[in-house]
Amino acid sequence: MFALVVALICGACVLVVSALWARHEDQATIRERESLIAKDMVASIDRILDSVVSSQHDELAVLPGQACTQVEHRLSELNTYVLYVRSVNLVANRRLYCSSALGSIDIPLSDYLTPAPSGITLDLTGGTPWQPQSPVMPLYMPTQRSAGLLYIVESAYLADTLAHGVRYEAGQVVLVVSNARALNARGELISAQSAASLRGTRAASPRWTFSVIVVAAPEFVTQTHWKYGLLGTAAAIIVNLWIAAAYLIMFAPRRQLLSAVRRALRQGQLHIAYQPVVEIDTRRVAGVDALIRWTHPKWGNVSPTAFMTEVESSSLLARVTRFALQRATADIAQKTSTRPLRVAVNVAPMDLERKGFVADVLAVNDTLPDGITLVLEVTERFLLDKHPRIEAIFETLKAQGVQFAIDDFGTQHSNLDLLGRYPFDYVKIDGQFVRQVDRGGAELIRAIAAVSKHYGMEVVAEGVETQAQHDALRSLGIPYGQGYFYQRPVPVSQLFAETNTQPLTTRTHVTP
Repeated sequence: MFALVVALICGACVLVVSALWARHEDQATIRERESLIAKDMVASIDRILDSVVSSQHDELAVLPGQACTQVEHRLSELNTYVLYVRSVNLVANRRLYCSSALGSIDIPLSDYLTPAPSGITLDLTGGTPWQPQSPVMPLYMPTQRSAGLLYIVESAYLADTLAHGVRYEAGQVVLVVSNARALNARGELISAQSAASLRGTRAASPRWTFSVIVVAAPEFVTQTHWKYGLLGTAAAIIVNLWIAAAYLIMFAPRRQLLSAVRRALRQGQLHIAYQPVVEIDTRRVAGVDALIRWTHPKWGNVSPTAFMTEVESSSLLARVTRFALQRATADIAQKTSTRPLRVAVNVAPMDLERKGFVADVLAVNDTLPDGITLVLEVTERFLLDKHPRIEAIFETLKAQGVQFAIDDFGTQHSNLDLLGRYPFDYVKIDGQFVRQVDRGGAELIRAIAAVSKHYGMEVVAEGVETQAQHDALRSLGIPYGQGYFYQRPVPVSQLFAETNTQPLTTRTHVTP
């Protein structure tokens, strides 16, 4: 389940990343196209203005300050060589006094623009006194201290240039002059504020005081969104297919195994083997450990280590634990006559976390006859942190006569203080320590036994295989033992037959 959640989270992350990538890329593509068009428009208008101020510049520059009657004809002649302009005007003392189109005139320069303190001044205006509804671009070039040339550039040429951008997938193209006024591709003047509100890309002229704002056409934007949306979706699908394939490859064997366990439950392939727990001093049986076994019709005997680890981390655990509890208690109650007898069943960490666990235990405990006690074995690694839920489980079940054993003590992150955290009835010492008891390893077992006795717990030594180990444990005062020396795990029908035990008590276990 955890792996599936991780795979789903990874898939969702891939979708989010692909969407963000698609959004980033389509915006970058749109901005790149807008920037390309804007820079092209700037270059085109630069060429227009460069042409205006360079055509016949030397001849025109000497005319301002001379009487209009003397230079009127020459001004008109030179104007014919200057492209893109409506007229060229001579300026003296901030007044237009001679026009290439009208001859002698007298108009304040301020009617067209306010010249900069130095250098060329560029502006946009709605028209001239003679054509007030026809926008133009006044361009003032000083030639002397108080004289200069005023070019009236036709906005139609500028609008035509901007219109070329519209043909290249621009929705709006606007020329902004000195951040004061703006001209759109239809030749209409708009405010600079309106131009600034456009969500487009701006490119500025490196030589003139104007810039061009380009907004991509809606059709191009939609097309780009679709293009990168499809690319992002395709990429997400491919990556998610890889994730799904990896998940299937990695976890298909696990799913197949769990599916086989489900069939085993339905078809009765699972059964319980029992191993006695004896009083070491008398060798009389005190309980039995019930070990879950699987006999597969094709695979034969399947070791619990091959499937219980996967079962314990799956939703199948509740069914397997319920099966072990019901089968073990029923076998011992119905097919053995030894009383009193303890029946021990191992429980997994997820058992202690699921809601129906206590109800399952109480259901089988209520069916046990007098003289049979149910013991639940838990592994120490699940109890390192004292948790209120586990405490409540202990309290509820012990109130109904259920006992608890801590299994494999000493193999994980053991500390003797752990024995004081929970009210265990038994402490099972792992077989790896028992195997050393007759070879100088007795002190650890002696210490565990002493602490266990301090907390009112009995000790069970697992994995007893030899007479020497049995004798060493007896000399240490260990009360209970379990292992091949006494009897191997067998079906309930063979329990207590041909053993180094004497019938008295029995016990059950879910895992080996």
